[in-house]
Formats: sequence, C-alpha cells, structure tokens
Amino acid sequence: MDMMIWGIAALSLLVGCWVQTALGFGMAVIAAPIIVIFKPEWVPVVLTMTALVLSLLNTWDQREHLQTKSLITPFISRIPGTLLGAWLLLQLDTIWLQFSVAACVLLAVVISYIGKQFSYTPKRLAFAAFISGITGTTTSIGGPPMALVMQYGNPKTVRANLSFYFSYSCIISLIAYAFMGLITESILYACLSFMPVCLLGFISGIKARSFVDAGRFRPLLLILCSIAGVIALLGAVRQL
Repeated sequence: MDMMIWGIAALSLLVGCWVQTALGFGMAVIAAPIIVIFKPEWVPVVLTMTALVLSLLNTWDQREHLQTKSLITPFISRIPGTLLGAWLLLQLDTIWLQFSVAACVLLAVVISYIGKQFSYTPKRLAFAAFISGITGTTTSIGGPPMALVMQYGNPKTVRANLSFYFSYSCIISLIAYAFMGLITESILYACLSFMPVCLLGFISGIKARSFVDAGRFRPLLLILCSIAGVIALLGAVRQL
C-alpha cells in the first residue's frame, strides 16, 4: 500500500512537473489535490520542496528571459501573505485542507475561463503575490494568482519570471514550515525520493514548450485542473 501511494504521488508529480516546465506553473495544481487524499501529511512540505528544485531548474534554464525588476513588489508582498498562510495552516485539519486545495484549484479554473485580457502592473502583481503567499503556504498552490495576472505576457518571459518568483516563494514558505516544526526526517526522505521524478518532468517538459507557445495547451490545462479540483473536493466530502 505504501508503494502504491508513493507511485500515485510520483505519477501526479511527474505530470505536474511536466506541466509547470512547459507552461510556467501548475505542478501543485495537478499534484496537490491527488496527494492530499492519499498522503495529506505530504502537503504542503513535500510539494513545496519539489517545487523549489523544479523552479530553480527552470529559472536557470530560462535565465536570459528574466525581468527581475518587475518582481520586486511581489517579493515584498509575498512575505505577509506567507505569515498569514502559516497561521491558517495551523488552524486547518485534514478535511478543511482538502476543501482549501479544491477551492483554490476550482477558483483558479473559473477565473482563467472567464477572465478578460489585461496588462500586469506592479499593484496587480503585489496583490497576486500576497494571495499567492496565503494559498501557497497553506496548500502549496501558489501559482494560479501570479500566473493569472501574468498570463497575457510573452510566454518565455512569463515562464522565466514565474520560475524565479516560485524559487523565492518556496524558500520563504520552507522557512515558515521549519519554524512550525513541519519539516521532519521522514518528510525529507520523501522529498529525496521524488527528485528523479522532478528531473524527468523537467526534461520532458522543456520539449513541450513550443506546443504551449502555439496556444494549444490552455484548454487541456483547464480540464486537468478541473478534474484535480473535483477529486480533492470529493475526497473531502467523503471524510465528512
């Protein structure tokens, strides 16, 4: 059973890492709703550590497209969002954690589907980073707020900026988890076991970027996110 659970988690992380490398975000959106059902103690620490490694790889790979100045305000506003998210994480039990994951995913899908095109300004980025700090720290799903604000930019620039932002935000969240005593020896072993999966998702995701840039991946992503959100919602309802 333990190996079966690990296999399910590994498969969801593989798909999630592939999606995030190809699109710019989505690892936790895909993996968190599945992992939280079978191994809730892995959410959010294992996901965040995996996301950190993946984000560092993606940042280095796309470093020539980075626009670091535009990320100053999000870096600042992410900190209070993280602190609020850490407090909320201590208040939530497993069932409400699943509801939170499902709500974050489904809300992101709805906003993505009905949202209108707009430019991303420092104020919008700062607000998105604050919300990202809350959702990212509580559920490890911090990508959608930032990605939604930046979704109409140049794909290469958006991917690079998101990867750099995620690298920073994962470090901030992990510092908070360390102070909360959530990073244990067993959690670290679990994280290490998923590193090959993360690397495989990264390598395969690079080859899919041209497909994403052609504008053909968004409908599939929304479908996958919807399915993942519904799975988490049904899992939470089942435990009531």
